[in-house]
Amino acid sequence: MPYEAGQLEQVAAMVAQRRTVFANPFKSLSASRRAPCRARPLRLALALMLAQGAFAVRAEAGESPWVQAGAAEVRLVSTGPGDAASPFGDAALEIRLDEGWHTYWRFPGEAGIPTSADFGASSGLTLARLRFPPPARYSDPYATSLVYHDRIVLPIDLVPAVGETAPVLRAHVSFGICREICVPGEASLELPLAEGGPDFAARLAISAARAALPRPQDEAPPRIAGIEHRQLAPAEGKAPQKAPQETFVITAELASPDAPVDLFAEGAEGSYNEVPRLLERNGRFARFALPATGLAANGDGTRPLVLTLVEGDIAVEHRAALPPAGN
Repeated sequence: MPYEAGQLEQVAAMVAQRRTVFANPFKSLSASRRAPCRARPLRLALALMLAQGAFAVRAEAGESPWVQAGAAEVRLVSTGPGDAASPFGDAALEIRLDEGWHTYWRFPGEAGIPTSADFGASSGLTLARLRFPPPARYSDPYATSLVYHDRIVLPIDLVPAVGETAPVLRAHVSFGICREICVPGEASLELPLAEGGPDFAARLAISAARAALPRPQDEAPPRIAGIEHRQLAPAEGKAPQKAPQETFVITAELASPDAPVDLFAEGAEGSYNEVPRLLERNGRFARFALPATGLAANGDGTRPLVLTLVEGDIAVEHRAALPPAGN
């Protein structure tokens, strides 16, 4: 049932106190579940429902049934119809994982299965595109992967066809789920976008996920300040020999001298490149090394690269065309 006005005020107050749960929806919720709570009974109940999943409280918004895939559950959710500028509201793919399991970013890193969605069976839409907040690194003795833990909300960009009144979002989702073993998962989901009414919790979670999406970098830090073509020895454990190899040294200009920083790199389709490693951090600058091995090339030999720089809660994206091998 919908929230009443007084309940919405209480939810908003609770969310303001626990905004970290929504500011980074792809991070673990375990800490918030363990935290002591001294709220009044109504606020306690609402807090528990939101901590266990922003969509656990069923309102009038659209949501597809949960589909179980091994240690994961997936579904489509929407905020319900919006205004004239967005008549069908906003939508997202939600993935919920059993404790200790993880799934992967759109580029899984050095091992894993990328998360993807095929919306080709949708009706009444000219565009449906899955978006990805930044992942976290996960390293074992063999590789470094780019993953999400616990629960992730992936926004979906939607463009309805002109004059459409009842679009239906259909997704065939493919992903990997890993703990001690890794297994592929898939699900077929369907969600009519014209049904239901507004949902406060869904809007809050999807808006938070959108706020975490990387934005195109500009002249203000954080930003990629330069890319150098070098010959460097491989990292320890990455190669049996220590002969120098073709490497790109990427310099990031940062907004803060002490905020956490990370960098992820995606080559063109077919690439199997490594995850960049931090060489040094010096105040407002950080330098990363990305071996050229595994970077796929275009027909002209150039190697497209998408860099996602994360500093604290801010993420920016930079696209570059690296020179052909041997240049």
